[in-house]
Amino acid sequence: MNQITERIEVEETQIEAKESLAYPTIKQGWGIIGLFILIAIVYAIPYGILKVMHIAMNDDLFSFLNYSIPVIILILIIRKWWLKNPKNKGVLTLNTFPVAILPIVVIMTLALLIINIEITSWVPMPEWLLKIFKDAMPHNIWGFLTVAVAAPILEEVLMRGIVLDGLLRNYSPWKAIVWSAVLFGVLHLNPWQFVVGLTVGCALGYLYWKTKSLYLCIFIHFANNSIAFFLMMRNPDMTNISDLYELGVMARVIIFAIAAFVIWQSYRFFESYFKAKESGED
Repeated sequence: MNQITERIEVEETQIEAKESLAYPTIKQGWGIIGLFILIAIVYAIPYGILKVMHIAMNDDLFSFLNYSIPVIILILIIRKWWLKNPKNKGVLTLNTFPVAILPIVVIMTLALLIINIEITSWVPMPEWLLKIFKDAMPHNIWGFLTVAVAAPILEEVLMRGIVLDGLLRNYSPWKAIVWSAVLFGVLHLNPWQFVVGLTVGCALGYLYWKTKSLYLCIFIHFANNSIAFFLMMRNPDMTNISDLYELGVMARVIIFAIAAFVIWQSYRFFESYFKAKESGED
């Protein structure tokens, strides 16, 4: 009888512990990825039918809508689950951020871009996949609105404002940051953008943890995507830094090392800055 009572108490404790977690947990984060894939597939069906029927459409406008609508639907669905959980706050953290860190943020963003261009060049994207991306992303105002406006706003609301904010309530900061970055990378559904999502996601996650500012994350995301977009417009076949300038292997290694050093020094600056700020508030 005592064993049965103890087992019931253990089960009740486990249920209470589970219910005390904010939304989402890591497991629920993977569920969000699965839901996004499902929404994208369902949304693509009517669009595909229209294409097969050769119905006239503004392809550039549809490229913008094909990205934005599935992400908006996903945000609306999981936002409802977020609001139902009493452990979550009902308002996105649209806090301001200290302007003093902005110059270092810009320098760090440029260094991250260099790192990501170089890393993704080590295993070039297949030609067929590269063609799909080029066809799906027009080099005009609609492409810019998709890459540099819609993506920073929607992805930051989703991945930092909802996913990371929930993970930070459940786990240690770095565990939450790394897992949110992994999920952010997987959300892009290809290995090349996964690398970019992972590195940028860690930086964005760290600064969100320190500032609780979606505005700062959106700004960094906007700067990164805008620069990448214009580089791709000017150099559509670019795979590494040497495609922009005539650089040898050694020069690329040196630039990569400098960029990595800049990122490390940026992190040290942020650590010192935020520790000093916390000490001043105490």
